[in-house]
Amino acid sequence: MKIINYEKLFSEFKPDGAISEDANEIANTLIRELCISSGSGLARFLGVKSCFNNHMAMRVWVQKRLDANSDYLVDEMCRQLESELYVLLPQTIYGY
Repeated sequence: MKIINYEKLFSEFKPDGAISEDANEIANTLIRELCISSGSGLARFLGVKSCFNNHMAMRVWVQKRLDANSDYLVDEMCRQLESELYVLLPQTIYGY
């Protein structure tokens, strides 16, 4: 009988499932300010796994960005990521 080490198994998936308080705070701010719906499709633009809905994709993306920048301030990082989102996401042009 094979014994499964669940802690080891779950730790393999931790990078996509463990969201820090800072990442959650920043993601929530961006979701509110940019009026991001909870639907799907955002993951493709953010370069994260497509199994995530828009809100979780935003959290995973923010966490990955925070992991890459160990020395950050939450407010500054939030503004930086917001400006990066404007570059990543397609812009809708409304003509009159």
